[in-house]
Amino acid sequence: MEIFFGLFLFFLLLPSGASLECETCSSEGNSCSGSKQTCLDGLDTCMTVTTAAGGTTTTSKLCFSKKACELLKDEGTFSGGTIKEVTCKAPSASASLLLALSGLLLIKFLF
Repeated sequence: MEIFFGLFLFFLLLPSGASLECETCSSEGNSCSGSKQTCLDGLDTCMTVTTAAGGTTTTSKLCFSKKACELLKDEGTFSGGTIKEVTCKAPSASASLLLALSGLLLIKFLF
C-alpha cells in the first residue's frame, strides 16, 4: 500500500514541476525584461526575437514551439521588416532527469 501512495505522490508532483516558464516582454531596443509566464501545452521553447522595421529595433521574449522557432531562424524577413536574431531555448533533458530522481528520493525518504 505504501508503494502505491508513493507512486501517487510522485506522479502528482511531476507535472507541476515539469511546466516550462519563460520570461515574456517586448520593448524597443536590443533587450527587454519582464515577468515569467507558464507556457501553454505545445509551447516547449523560450524564444527571443529581435526585429528591425522602419528604423526601429524591437526585442520580444515569449513561449513558442521549438519547430516554429527553428523555422523563424531561417526566415530572415517578415512582412514589414527583417529578423535580426532569433534564440530558441528549450529546457534541458538533464533538468527533467533531475526532477525524476528527486521524486524517487522523496519516495525513498518517505517510506
